[in-house]
Order: sequence, then structure tokens, then C-alpha cells
Amino acid sequence: MTTSTRNVLTTTTAVALAALLAGCAPAAPAAPPAAESPDSASAEPEIQDPALTAVSDYLDAIALGNVDGAWKLLSPETQATYNDSAKTYAEYAPDNETVTAAAARALAQTELVVSAGPEDAFQLVSARSGDLADAWVVRDSGAGLRIDDPGIPPTGERPFTWTNPDDAAFDTTQPPTIYFQKTYAGDDESGLLTGPPESIVGYADGAAVEVTRNASAGSGADFVAEVPDGAEVLTVVWTPDAESPLWQSSTVTLD
Repeated sequence: MTTSTRNVLTTTTAVALAALLAGCAPAAPAAPPAAESPDSASAEPEIQDPALTAVSDYLDAIALGNVDGAWKLLSPETQATYNDSAKTYAEYAPDNETVTAAAARALAQTELVVSAGPEDAFQLVSARSGDLADAWVVRDSGAGLRIDDPGIPPTGERPFTWTNPDDAAFDTTQPPTIYFQKTYAGDDESGLLTGPPESIVGYADGAAVEVTRNASAGSGADFVAEVPDGAEVLTVVWTPDAESPLWQSSTVTLD
């Protein structure tokens, strides 16, 4: 069988032309890079409020029985209420109405809430776990953020008492009331040791509320807090000594 030379040439030419045209054709556009999913993007680290960190560290130290760790987080003015002695703090703190180790363990597992103090004088960090509730004043002590957490003096008359709620329960028909009594050195009323503060600031569930001073008797004074219906936790904060930057607080549950 004889092969046609024309057919061979035609076929060869067609193949060459097709290759040439293929080489001159524009390249297909590259696919755009796949968009990075939110899950794959590296998340920005959450910035912890320094006041929350201080209280979290304080609770952890108390829960672990780390007296030195807790002591270092207290303000110099709080330390002075323990005669500047960590040993005295370790002896009295478990029973002077500051947070106990058991309460610290429970509260450390909850969400801490921070509220601003008047004129940014401090930050109030609050926590609640069931029937437990507490709050701590955190302020700039000059050496960094420190916690004001003075307890009830182990001797002498009690400087303040909640009359509603009292030891039994909270009377919802009456406003929350805290009573401050005057204490004297001996029988001489000129030697006043403690007395009602000039003013108090209050926080119901972390929101600021008004606290007013009632007409005082000779032995002391009542302060009444205006809380909204359904409020669960009330904290009041005051300065025990007008000459000192130290703040003191007391927290009660209202449900």
C-alpha cells in the first residue's frame, strides 16, 4: 500500500500550527488565594484588666494558704492594720470577716466583675458563688495596684453592723441598712476611736447606687442604700479614716 506524501505533509503542518497557536494563547488566570477562615486566623490575646488579675491572684494565694503571696498584694495601709506583720495577718485574717480559704476557692472559679469607684479613686472587683458574695477595693498605692482588705479588729467593739439584712434574713419591705457605732477609749467620749464615716458609696450587682446617712443618734448612725427591685448583692465602700487613703468594704446578699 502506498502512503500519500500530501497527506503526511498536511497532517504534519496541522500539528505544528496547533502547537504554535497553543503557545501563543493567553495563560488562564491564577485562582485567587483562599480566604483565611476566622478559626484559622490567630486570635488576639485577651487583655486582662490589672484589677481583675490582682484579685484573682489574691484569691488563689488565699485558697492555697500562700500567706506571703496574699500579703504582698495588700496595700500598705491594710498591712498597717495588722501592725505591718504578715504573721499577725496569718493569725487574724481567717476569722476577721475577710475571705476564708474555702470561700476563696469557690469565688476564684466565678466571673469577676469590675466597677469604677468615684472619680476613679479605686476599682471594685466583685464575685459571687451561690450564697457567697464578696468584693475587693483595688487602687494605685504608689507602688502599683494593691488591695484594700482590712478586716474587723479582733478586740474591742464591732465598728459596724448590718441591721437589714441581719443574721436572719433580708426584709424586702425595708431598704438595706448598715449601722456604724461610735467607740471610745475608756469612758471618756473625748477619746473617740471609731465612728460613722462621712459618706459611703454603694454598688448593687456591680452598678452604683445611692447610700444616704440617716439622722444619727448619739451612739452612731445608720446608712441606707437605695437598691432596685430584684438586686441580689450589695457592697458598700467607705474610708474609715479621712486622713488615710484606705478604703473598707462590706458585702451582703439580698436574696
